Amino acid sequence: MQVRSSLTGNIRWNIRWLFLAVLLVFAAGCGRNTGKVSIGGDVSYDGQPVASGTIIFTPVEGTQGPSTGAGIEAGRYQVPAQKGPLAGGRYKVEITALRKTGKALPNMFDPKGQSLEAVEQFVPECYNARSKLMVTVTPGTNKADFPLRSSGE
Repeated sequence: MQVRSSLTGNIRWNIRWLFLAVLLVFAAGCGRNTGKVSIGGDVSYDGQPVASGTIIFTPVEGTQGPSTGAGIEAGRYQVPAQKGPLAGGRYKVEITALRKTGKALPNMFDPKGQSLEAVEQFVPECYNARSKLMVTVTPGTNKADFPLRSSGE
């Protein structure tokens, strides 16, 4: 009877230590600095805010980590630190935006339905598929504005 009580006590003691160890491992991972930072700014095209689009930051030149990005709304974008780029990294920037052309297209999903309005990618390739835009991210909050031109300069 006494051996059984001693074994039960040892098991309880070991479970408590195991629980404490697991708790410490999780606590160490919470709130740690991941090196990710926020970045935001303005995007304009020929002096006008880009109404809607996307911006993507792709690591280059040995920068670790995945690509990240955000939507552009009313000429502004914001990538929060939780999904932001890594501080000290260098990133290729790609910007895309669509606009309505005013042309009607047949509705291929419902041939008897209302026609669809065509859209076009109006930002030149030098800002997206063949982008030469680059940004280096620093610790803290980053601001990077992109005044795009139809001439691509």
